[in-house]
Amino acid sequence: PSRALQAPPIKDCLPLAPVKAFSIDDSQTTEIDDALSVQGLGSGTVVFGVHIAAPGLAFGPETPLDKVARDRLSTVYMPGYKLTMLPDEVVQAYTLQEGRDCPAVSLYVTFDEATLAVRGFETKLEQVPIAANLRHDQLDTVITEATLTGAAPATYAFAPELAFAYRLARHLKAGREVARGKPESFNRPDYNFRLDGNAGAEPKGDETVAISTRTRGSPLDLIVAEAMILANSTWGGWLNELGVPGIYRSQASMAPGVKVRMSTKAAPHAGMGVAQYTWATSPLRRYVDLVNQWQIIACARHGRTALLAAAFKPKDAALFSIISGFDEAYTAYNGFQNGIERYWTLRYLAQNGLDELDASVMKDGLVRADTLPLVFKAI
Repeated sequence: PSRALQAPPIKDCLPLAPVKAFSIDDSQTTEIDDALSVQGLGSGTVVFGVHIAAPGLAFGPETPLDKVARDRLSTVYMPGYKLTMLPDEVVQAYTLQEGRDCPAVSLYVTFDEATLAVRGFETKLEQVPIAANLRHDQLDTVITEATLTGAAPATYAFAPELAFAYRLARHLKAGREVARGKPESFNRPDYNFRLDGNAGAEPKGDETVAISTRTRGSPLDLIVAEAMILANSTWGGWLNELGVPGIYRSQASMAPGVKVRMSTKAAPHAGMGVAQYTWATSPLRRYVDLVNQWQIIACARHGRTALLAAAFKPKDAALFSIISGFDEAYTAYNGFQNGIERYWTLRYLAQNGLDELDASVMKDGLVRADTLPLVFKAI
C-alpha cells in the first residue's frame, strides 16, 4: 500500500477505560465496529457502555483515506467476499480486536438498576480494553433466553453482564414499541451464504455453496440491536442539542408508502419509535457513520463550542452531497448484493438437484420460497 493509505497513528493521548468490553458478531466479521461493557452490577446504578471503533480520531475529511472512503461510501458484501470501504490494513488498525486496547468513541448511559430509568449519559474518547470477541454462530445456541433470565444455568463468560444487557434490551424495545404503536416483527430469517474452499478470495462462480439461516431477534441479536439504537438515538439528540449538524434518518409516519429519508435535521423515526436517529455505530463500514463520528468527536472535545471545531457546519453543501451520493451508492450496492445472492441461490438449487420448492404467494404473480432467499414468477 502507498504510505498515504496506511493507518495514521492517533495523535490524542487517550485515557484507558476501566472496563472489560466484549463484541458480538459473526465469525466472518473482520470490521468489528462496536463492543459493549457493563459496570456497577449489584450497586443500584449500572453504567452501560457502547464502544465504537474510532477511525475518525486518526484521519479527517479531505485526507487521502477520506477520499478512498468517500469514493466507496460503504463496504459491499456478497457471498464469500467483500470489498471494504477502507483498505484492509486500515480496518485491522482500528477494528475492536480482542486482547487489544482499542481507540474508541464510547457512550456511557447510566441506568437505575431496579427500574432501568436513564439517569444520564456521557461520551468519552478513550482506549478500550477488548476482553473478548463473542461470535453469534458459536453462541446463539448456548446463550439463550433461558440462560439470560436465570431459568437455566449460564456457564459462559460475561454471564451477569449479558443478563443485564438482555434485560435492558427488552426494556428498550418495549419502550420503542409503545412509541411505534405496534410491535416489531421479524417474520423472515437472515440467510448466510458460505462458499466452500473459497477462503475469502474473489469467487470464480463455480464453488459449492451452502446456505444457512439465522433467525433475527435471537437474544444476542436483540442485545446488539437495542444497544446500537440507544447509541444512535442518544448521539443524534446530543448533536441536535449542541447545534452541530449530523446525518439523520427519519420517517414521518408508518403509513404505507412513507419512506425513510436522510437529512441533516433531527426528526422522529416512526418505524424505529425514537425521537431522532443517526447512523454512527459502523464507521469502519459506512461513510455516513464516519461523518457523524467526526461530528460526535467535536462534541466530545468541545461541548457547547463544538460547532466552531466541527468538520461540517449547518447547511454545509458537502453534507447534502454526501447524503445524495450515499443514498445512490447504497441502493446500487443492495441491488448488486441481491443479484449476486440470487445467482448463488440458483447455483444451490442446481448443485442439490432441487426441482421442487415450497413457496408463499405474493402479489403480481410472484412467489417467495419458504426456505431460501428467492422470489420468482409463478408461471
